[in-house]
Amino acid sequence: MPQAKAIGDKIKEYFSEVGMSQNEIATVLDVQQAAVSNQLNGRRFGKNAAAKWSKAFGFRENWLRTGEGPMFETNSPNSSREYYLEEHPELNHDDDIPVIPARLFRAPDLDIYEYVMNSPNVEKLPPVPHFQKHELFATCPGDAMAPRLCRGYLLALRKMADDATIINGEIYVVDTKSSGMFLRRLVDNGTSLTFIAENQQDFPDFDLEYSDVINIFRVVGVLITNL
Repeated sequence: MPQAKAIGDKIKEYFSEVGMSQNEIATVLDVQQAAVSNQLNGRRFGKNAAAKWSKAFGFRENWLRTGEGPMFETNSPNSSREYYLEEHPELNHDDDIPVIPARLFRAPDLDIYEYVMNSPNVEKLPPVPHFQKHELFATCPGDAMAPRLCRGYLLALRKMADDATIINGEIYVVDTKSSGMFLRRLVDNGTSLTFIAENQQDFPDFDLEYSDVINIFRVVGVLITNL
């Protein structure tokens, strides 16, 4: 059981980094949230459960059952970066732009733009020629905007000027002081923003004051990967 608990802890850490809740995990797996909780808290993975989690999230079945070897298949294109580059071999890397690390999506009180623009360690991708001008990429971390934008899709982002006008109902990524980043449709209320998910059943609307906003990014393009 100690090994199963260690595996569960590693999976918890991974989903915390990508910003997926247990309810979101359960939705992807089509199981009850309690089943996810049990698995993450030390229940040993059987053959069927390992196969299901592997298919949904890319974990290696053997790792789920034994903890041995790498967590993910190292020779499969299971990252947005690898998929994008394989699909577009003609692109060069002279003007590569940063990809926001998934682990930072829920990091509070962090200026993500400043961090990735000044960090030498973040991964980078060439910009997509037919998209509007964009400065960043981000991998869609969850299902709040599904089925329009699903987990794993690669989003091209452009940072908006502080005095730019929000187009009500359009999709943005908002970096906040209190709760990290959110991918939502926005409605500008003057001194606050209303955040609206496509998946209304699991993600109710909420409001945040402009004073809580660090930066707003317009989603100018989407690459549908095979994650």
